[in-house]
Amino acid sequence: MSLQPPRGTRDFMPYDMVRRQYIFSTVKRVFESFGFNPIETPAFESWDILSKKGAAGDDVKDEIYYFKDKSDRELGLRFDLTAPMSRVVAANPQLPKPFKRYQIGRVWRYDRPQAGRFREFWQADVDIVGSEKMDADVECIAAAVRALEALGFRNFMIRLNNRKILNSIIKKIGIEERKVPDVFRSLDKLEKIGEEDVIKELKSKGVSDSECKSLMRAIKLKGSATEMLKKGNEIYKSSGFGELEEMVKLSKKYDIDKYIVIDFSLVRGLDYYTGPIFEVFVKEFASLGSITAGGRYDNLIKTYGGRDTPAVGISLGIERIYEIMESKKMFDLPACTTQVFVAAVSDDVRKNVIQIAEKLRRGGLNVEIDLNKRNFKKQLEYADALGINYVLIVGAQELKSKSFPLKDMKTRKQVSMGLESVVKKLT
Repeated sequence: MSLQPPRGTRDFMPYDMVRRQYIFSTVKRVFESFGFNPIETPAFESWDILSKKGAAGDDVKDEIYYFKDKSDRELGLRFDLTAPMSRVVAANPQLPKPFKRYQIGRVWRYDRPQAGRFREFWQADVDIVGSEKMDADVECIAAAVRALEALGFRNFMIRLNNRKILNSIIKKIGIEERKVPDVFRSLDKLEKIGEEDVIKELKSKGVSDSECKSLMRAIKLKGSATEMLKKGNEIYKSSGFGELEEMVKLSKKYDIDKYIVIDFSLVRGLDYYTGPIFEVFVKEFASLGSITAGGRYDNLIKTYGGRDTPAVGISLGIERIYEIMESKKMFDLPACTTQVFVAAVSDDVRKNVIQIAEKLRRGGLNVEIDLNKRNFKKQLEYADALGINYVLIVGAQELKSKSFPLKDMKTRKQVSMGLESVVKKLT
């Protein structure tokens, strides 16, 4: 019997979880500052929902964890947070619009584990349902950018494109409409497998050599927003250019235009995207892939049987964000959540230690005490091993004077103070 977690999954120890929860709480705070409200959906969904034509697409569909329950119902683990949310909206047409939601949760895909990619991973999403205006798209991007900035990210870029522009390019080249979903899925692999292999894949799907060359030449346009919109619109007429122009103009109001690069090679692999699409990359970690991505999906809720409802969203990839933050030493956090350990100098003060710990907890501190009746030295060693920053020392003399030494476990210096002063110092 192996004691290791299943391939592509991980156990998170307290050190990891303190940092992950910091990411979650920071992201949550920013999302709520934009007026997004939380929802939660089940970890598994009906297979009909997850495999619906026009939702994920064949590549993702093949990665869904599929199973049957004891009543022989077909189910699957959710592969993202957008499909379940769209089901919720389709089932609740009375929701006031725009409906602004956020969700932070686990998703699952049977993918090949590698750097920054796991079979069980966390996403943090915001979505705006019920607005066809580009204001909604830009607000989603702005919320994601503010979350990244709050976490300490600075050197990143937003790649921006529009599926309507890609459709226009494909149509002008003369590629058959029925091949478009396959073309998109192949182009989405461009950075992963390279141009040569993408061309091979396109040819295997019936795209001619001349069509491949024209397509590759067209999508290589990349650069500043103003330059690319002008250059691209001169070549390929599409309503998508007007939407991008509006988004760039609005992004200046949020002061996020400095991050934007128009990239006509950006595709996003999921079939449900219909308009603007976007990805965020940290420049020195570009090989890791995007850390944030999303787009507009105006047909998905209708696909699930709901009303014709426009929608847009963006998702933060928690695993890659964590990996970059850890490698760049961006966390300035303690090793655990306990703020102070209350140590008993001798057995006869242990009951007093419990009372003091309770007073500190009521003051808002996270407090731990010894539960194994260890001697004073062992208590200090235990607190040190957990990475607790402070130890409050309690002995008979301290109880009498009501002044307790507070020991800084990093500097090894200690200062005596009353309990109220301890609370003020550590909160």
